[in-house]
Amino acid sequence: MSSKAERDYLLGTDDEELRRLEAQHQTWQPETVDLWDRAGFGAGQMILDLGCGPGFTTLELAERVGPKGKVLAIDGSEKFTCILRQRVEALGACQVEVTLADVRSLDLPESSIDAVFARWLLCFLKEPQAVVEAVARALKMGGLFVVMDYYNYEAFAEQPGNPHFQRVFQAVYQSLGQGLDIGGKVPGLMSACDLEVVEVKEISGLARPGNRVWNWVAEFLDVYMPELVSRGLLREEDRRAHLEEWRERERDPQFYFLAPSMVGVIGAKI
Repeated sequence: MSSKAERDYLLGTDDEELRRLEAQHQTWQPETVDLWDRAGFGAGQMILDLGCGPGFTTLELAERVGPKGKVLAIDGSEKFTCILRQRVEALGACQVEVTLADVRSLDLPESSIDAVFARWLLCFLKEPQAVVEAVARALKMGGLFVVMDYYNYEAFAEQPGNPHFQRVFQAVYQSLGQGLDIGGKVPGLMSACDLEVVEVKEISGLARPGNRVWNWVAEFLDVYMPELVSRGLLREEDRRAHLEEWRERERDPQFYFLAPSMVGVIGAKI
């Protein structure tokens, strides 16, 4: 039986979502690595990959810390952590420890971790402050908390002359609420836990037919629109109209839109 944390993840953990997560990781991998570089993630460190999912970032962090470092990967999905354990074993990545646990109730030793990374995690949590507090306790002095998450998601829906885009993106926002604005709140959440915000970086992407950002949005909507319909947040006729319009726009090389904006926030324990 799946855990409550696993059931609470709205996009599910089936094979289709696993493939989407891998494509999503590849889409935003350059921006992710840039944040790690800015935070100085490197050899010999103890890094927590919080809400690691199937571990695409975990394995790359393991390469960064090397055999003398350690990566603690925590996620609430039994399926995803099982997949990650299998990959770790196949690669012989002895520096990776995978833990099945609800990120909302972390129990970590104080001052034990050099750095923490959380990507697209806080947006799904009703009480993100509690997680930030737990992270702050677990960080060593001078340790860093690096967050990559959404900021002002609704701006992505402002498409003049494209009402079907607006309906779909507004339904996505309604399903997750203000969690999709979490990026703007992260500095305050960190400051409340005595983490000094040392950098905030805008992360955005221009979606044009066939490019990496366009495909990222398309794959997400393919997976999530049926869920929006089943929850009564989007009418089936609006879903079909959106798909028809999307296919039309896909044939227009002049069409583009700005993808959901994000931020990277780096906080330090002082």
